[in-house]
Amino acid sequence: MSPSSGANETTVRGLLLSRVVYGDADFIVHLFTEQLGKIAALARGARRSQKRFGGALEPLHTLVLRVQGRPHVELFTLKEAELSRTRQRVTESLSAMETAGRALSWVKKSAPPHTPEPLVWEALERLLDELEGPSELDHDSLLASFGVQLLEGLGWGLELSRCVSCSKPCRAGQSAWVNPERGGLICRFCGGGPVLLPGPLRNLLLELAAKQSFAPLGEHATLGLKLIERAILAHMGS
Repeated sequence: MSPSSGANETTVRGLLLSRVVYGDADFIVHLFTEQLGKIAALARGARRSQKRFGGALEPLHTLVLRVQGRPHVELFTLKEAELSRTRQRVTESLSAMETAGRALSWVKKSAPPHTPEPLVWEALERLLDELEGPSELDHDSLLASFGVQLLEGLGWGLELSRCVSCSKPCRAGQSAWVNPERGGLICRFCGGGPVLLPGPLRNLLLELAAKQSFAPLGEHATLGLKLIERAILAHMGS
């Protein structure tokens, strides 16, 4: 399939977020696409048709999708799906699959529908490629790094350089109290927050947000992941 577009039909790259059986032979699929953002589509005959779908409707792999839809119609029709980039190693590792699954779940619950999110798309592809390849980063660091980029891409980035209440700046390398539900640092004069963020971890998170890259968080990986996940869950409403 070569990328093309028509009046009601478009070819896009995407990732499968979830699928639900619909009727005897169909799927309702939720997709995160590079060009259209998050969409839902009806895949007619997907449980039977090897010609049009060929087993491509699986998570973790990058797909080329031919979709049809009209403005203001919520549900697209998925006409055809083809594997573009497979990630077989991820499917063979329980830890890698769990890490990828959490990232896909965050995107499914937080990304707005029908809105391209290029920074989130690039970060998600980068995460899956890191999990597929011989990455030297632990999975907590990878997921926390992706979470930072997800927050930044959606406009929810944590403010870690100054108090979100009084705007007092925090010195570089200094530990600080953070309230992820309020969006960042809360200085002690404004009541502090529930999480004490060590100075080295604060520096690393600031670098991750600025460079849109992945980095090892070392001994702070677990705390960093918990902090970022709390911030994401606050915006997801759960």
